[in-house]
Amino acid sequence: MNIVRVTCFALVASVFFASCSEEAEKTNVYDWKDGQIYFKTSLPAIVSSRANDMTLDRLESFQVTCFNTGDIRKDASGFVSPYFEDATFVRRVSPTNELVYESSPDENVRNWPTGGGQLKFFAFSPSRTEMATGNTAVENQTGVSFFNLVNQTTDISTLSDINYCLGRVRINPDISKQFDFVTAEASGERWKDFTNVIDLAFHHQLAQVELRAWGASDLYDFEIAGVRIGNPVVEGTFIFSGAPTSANKWLTDNPSVKDKVEYLYGNSQNTPDIVSPGDRIYYINHAEHNTYDDAGSIMGLGGCAMVIPTVNSKWEGLADSNILSIPYTTDKMYFSVLMRVAESATGEQIYPYNGNPYSMTVVYYAVDKAGTILARVYPGEKDNEYFSDTALTRPYVAGDGIMVKAYGWAAAPVDADWKAGKRYVYTLNYTDGIGVHDPQDPLPGKPIRGKASISWGLVVDDWESGSETDVSVPRK
Repeated sequence: MNIVRVTCFALVASVFFASCSEEAEKTNVYDWKDGQIYFKTSLPAIVSSRANDMTLDRLESFQVTCFNTGDIRKDASGFVSPYFEDATFVRRVSPTNELVYESSPDENVRNWPTGGGQLKFFAFSPSRTEMATGNTAVENQTGVSFFNLVNQTTDISTLSDINYCLGRVRINPDISKQFDFVTAEASGERWKDFTNVIDLAFHHQLAQVELRAWGASDLYDFEIAGVRIGNPVVEGTFIFSGAPTSANKWLTDNPSVKDKVEYLYGNSQNTPDIVSPGDRIYYINHAEHNTYDDAGSIMGLGGCAMVIPTVNSKWEGLADSNILSIPYTTDKMYFSVLMRVAESATGEQIYPYNGNPYSMTVVYYAVDKAGTILARVYPGEKDNEYFSDTALTRPYVAGDGIMVKAYGWAAAPVDADWKAGKRYVYTLNYTDGIGVHDPQDPLPGKPIRGKASISWGLVVDDWESGSETDVSVPRK
C-alpha cells in the first residue's frame, strides 16, 4: 500500500502551498492526522446456495467492540468498560481503489487511543437489529431481550482475560429469512498500527443444511412443496472471548432451546397470505429425479437452512416411550417434507389422505400445468370451495389449467452433529417408502401407507472452501 504523507510549513512560498493542496487531494487515502481506525476484511469463498449467504461483496458493514489493555476503566458493577462497543464500520472505496471500512458517518469516529495500549477487536455481521428484524421467534416473546452484548470482563492484563459474548442469538424459524452470521477478531497497538489498516479475517459461525431427494418407486409419484428441519438448536450464546473456552464458540442453555425451522414453497410462514410466485413443485416420478445422480435440492427458493451447531440424536418415532402422550412432543431430530403422493398407475392421490380423516396438517396450493405455485389457498366448508386468506373472506377461483392440490408432512428421523462452517447435504431416497407421520400430526411416527421408512445419505462439505471432506455411506 502506497501512502503519501503531506506536510505544509507556514514559511514557504504560496506556490508551494498550491502544489501541496493539489497533491493532498490526489493522494489522501486515510486521514492519519485524525488517528482513525480502519479495517480490511477477508472471508473464505463458500458454496453459495441462498441469496443472503454472506460473501465479501455483500459485507457492507459490521459491528465492532474494542477493549484497551492500557486504559482499564470499570463500571459500577466492577466490569472493565470497552474502549468502544457495538460501533458500526462501513465499507468505502479509497482513491486507490482499495476496499476499507471506516466509522459510520452516522456515529462517532473511532480513533486510536492517545495514551497507547493494546487493543482487542471483536467484529460480527449482520447487526443485532438485522438479525431480529422479521424474526417471529423474537417478536412473539414480549418482554424478552435477544441479541444482547454481554461483558463480564473483570481484568484485562492480557487479551485472554476478556470475557465477552453475544447472548440469546435466536435463529429465524423461516428458512428464507435466516441470516448468515460471521465473526472476526484482531489485535492492534497504536505505536505500530497507527498508520496501518487492521486485518479482520471473518468466518462463518453457523452450519448450513440442505435436503435433496430422489426415488425410483414403481408405485408412487411424489410432489414436494416444502421442507422442515425438526428440533435443531435455535438459540445460543456466541462466545467472542472468555469462558468456557476460546475453542467452544457456542454456549447453549441446559436444556437447549430447540424448535423447527421450515420453508413452505411460494410463501413465508410468517405471512401465510402473501405468496411470492416462482417456486416450482419438485417432482419425483418416472421422468424426473428418479436416480441418485439426478437428485436435486428440495429447499425451494428459501435456500439452505442456517442453524446453530447442533448435536442431537434422531427421533425414535413409534419406539419413543412417550409416543402415546397427548399432546405429544419430542426434542429429537427429524426432517419433514411437505408432499403429495399419488399412485403412478392411476394418478389418484393417496397422501395426504382424502377427506383428512385424522385432522392432520394439510396445506393447499393452486398450481399451474408447469408446476409453478400460484397461490396458497384455504378450504371452506363446501366441496371445492377455497379462499385466498386465512380469515376465509376472499374466495379463490382457479382458472383454466390451474389445479388446487393438497400436501401433507412426511417425516424421516435423522441424527445430527453439525459444526460451524460446514455444509451438511442429506439425500433422501423415496424408492421404498414415503416416510412417517410428522411429530406434530395426530399419528406421530406411524409409517405412511404402511411402507418402510425412507433411507438417506449424508455428504459433509467444508462450506467455507467448497471442498468435500467427508462422505458417509447411505444409512437407514
